[in-house]
Amino acid sequence: MTTTFTPLRVGFIGLGMMGRGMATHVLAKGHPVSMLVRSAAARERCAALLAGGATALASSAQVAASADVLIICVTGSPEVEQVMLGPGGVLEGLKPGCVVVECSTSQPDSTRQLAAAVQAKGGLMLDAALTGTPKNAEEGQLNLLVGGDQALLEQLRPLFALFAKNIFYCGAVGAGHSTKLLHQFVVLGNSAILAEAFSCASKTGVDLAVLCDVIDSGGANSTAFQRLRPYVLEGNDQMFRFSIGNAHKDMRYYARMTGEAKAVAYLGDAVHNTYTVAHNQGYSAQFIPHLINSANTLNGVAPELKRQP
Repeated sequence: MTTTFTPLRVGFIGLGMMGRGMATHVLAKGHPVSMLVRSAAARERCAALLAGGATALASSAQVAASADVLIICVTGSPEVEQVMLGPGGVLEGLKPGCVVVECSTSQPDSTRQLAAAVQAKGGLMLDAALTGTPKNAEEGQLNLLVGGDQALLEQLRPLFALFAKNIFYCGAVGAGHSTKLLHQFVVLGNSAILAEAFSCASKTGVDLAVLCDVIDSGGANSTAFQRLRPYVLEGNDQMFRFSIGNAHKDMRYYARMTGEAKAVAYLGDAVHNTYTVAHNQGYSAQFIPHLINSANTLNGVAPELKRQP
C-alpha cells in the first residue's frame, strides 16, 4: 500500500549551525520552508536554502502565520521569550492549530509559561531540546528530547525523523529541557574535569600524548575526551564546536533548576563556577577546548598547552 505524502508548511526561526542543517533536511524532503531572515548576513548564511526554494520572511509573526509547524532554535530562554512575546513576535501571527516546537536549550519554567501562552492562542507546543553537533545536524543525525503531549509527538515523528536519529519522549512540557540540562551537566562537567586534568598535566610535565593514550584505553574515556583530544595534541578545536559562552549559560540554567528542585548540586556548583571563571576571563566566544587555557591562566602557566614536539 502506498502512503500518501502530506507536506507540512514548516517555519524556522533561528538558522544557526543547528537550525540550517535541520531546515535543509526538511526542505529536501518536500516540505515548504519559511524562515526568519532579517539581515544581509542572514540571507548569505541561508543562501543554499533560499536557492532550494525556502521563503525568507522579515518577522517572527510572519513566519508563524505561514506555518503548520514552527521550529525555534535560538540561544536560550531570553531569546525565545523575545521571539515569542516581543513586538512582531510569534504570538502575534500564530494560527490556531499551529504546533510550536522549541528546540533551544531553555529554562523549563519559562517553557511551561510559553506553552500556556501558545495554548491560549489556540496553538500547541512541544519542547524538543537537541543534543549533538553541527555535523550531526548537517547529516540529519541529531537527538531530540521531547516534552509535551505524546500523541502530538507521534503525529510529528515523521517530520522530526528527517533530522533526528533518536527521538526520546521525556514527559510533560518542560521535561525535554530538564533532560537536556541534565545531559549538559554530565557532558560539560566531564569537559571541565578533563580541562583541569590537562592543565595539571601541562604544569607537572606529564606527556600529554601518553596521558591521552591512558585515558583512551580505560574507564576515563568519553565522548567529551574524544572531542578534546585533537586540541590537546594538535591545537585543533573544531571537534568540539560549542562555545564556552553557551556552556556557561547552560550551567547557569542547570544551577537554577537544581535550586528550584532543592537537589544536591555540589558538583554542579563547581562546574558552573569553572565556566563562570572562563567567561569572566574573556573565553566566551571560544570553543570548549579553550577551557584548558582558562585553567592554565589561573595556574600561572602560559595560556597554551605545553605540547611535546
